[in-house]
Amino acid sequence: MMRLIDLFRHNALKKIIALVAAFCMWLFVMMEQDPEIEDTYTVPLTMSNVPYEFVALCDVKTVAVDARAPRSNFVKYDSNAFRVYANLEGLGEGEHEIIPRVVMPQGFELTETKPDVVKVKLDPLIEQQMPVELRTTGTTSQDAVVRDMIKSMEVVTVVGPKSFVEQTDKVFGTVNLSGNSSSFETQIPMNAVDEKGNVVPRVRVVPSVITVSVDIDSGLKKRIVPIVPELSVADGWELTKITVEPAQMEIVGAEPVINSIITLKTVPFTVQTGQRVFKSTLKLLVPDGVSVKADEVTVTAEVVRKAVMRE
Repeated sequence: MMRLIDLFRHNALKKIIALVAAFCMWLFVMMEQDPEIEDTYTVPLTMSNVPYEFVALCDVKTVAVDARAPRSNFVKYDSNAFRVYANLEGLGEGEHEIIPRVVMPQGFELTETKPDVVKVKLDPLIEQQMPVELRTTGTTSQDAVVRDMIKSMEVVTVVGPKSFVEQTDKVFGTVNLSGNSSSFETQIPMNAVDEKGNVVPRVRVVPSVITVSVDIDSGLKKRIVPIVPELSVADGWELTKITVEPAQMEIVGAEPVINSIITLKTVPFTVQTGQRVFKSTLKLLVPDGVSVKADEVTVTAEVVRKAVMRE
């Protein structure tokens, strides 16, 4: 121990000067070889403390974090070492401007975030029941026709942020009929769409899949026939410009029955006088053993007085 003390006392001044010089040299080298620089990290923006039963909606997905640190720190850390979040604690429904908070490793100094403020909308989670519509694609084999399609569920639930659920106009599933000649059962996914037929984002349909039983009859014949409205009017009046929508319709049934049908007629109807234009939905008289896609048509006519012949 004494030898160490004596060693330190011997030329103590020179040794102190050497230590100070070594420290200054180390400091010089560190400043020159590992200077402070600025760089940017791109970090995902996360939502923190989202209130219960709300969804946070934000168009900003990432934040550019400008930081200052020794060069060696930028070599040591990547963007995964940083966290940027928007703290939503205590906020309610609506749009809010939030200053992003940044958590970063020791040795870094935050200089700027881009953007420095983000807009976050808090939307309550809601659910809404909606009826299921069925659509078809493709056609059955030539001698087959769909008698009925039975859904396992008539109503499903749309769940999601309020502003998106309210955009939902319909929920539908599509049944592929291509080439089928006998009854079958299939599972089809549910689609939530808006008024323009676009899929509504951020919502889910519960259940997302339903089962549909398709009842198909085969050995049938199809034929398109015109529709004839059975209209009458009081004496002294007549009907002109009679139109039917649709003007013709496909009928399906056993071949002997279908071959005997030339037209489809509506139920007889007497048009009241005193109205210049008649427009009404009338039932079709569909023979037994025949099926049609719709059993009603729209009939339009003009009601006018008959011309009086004078001698």
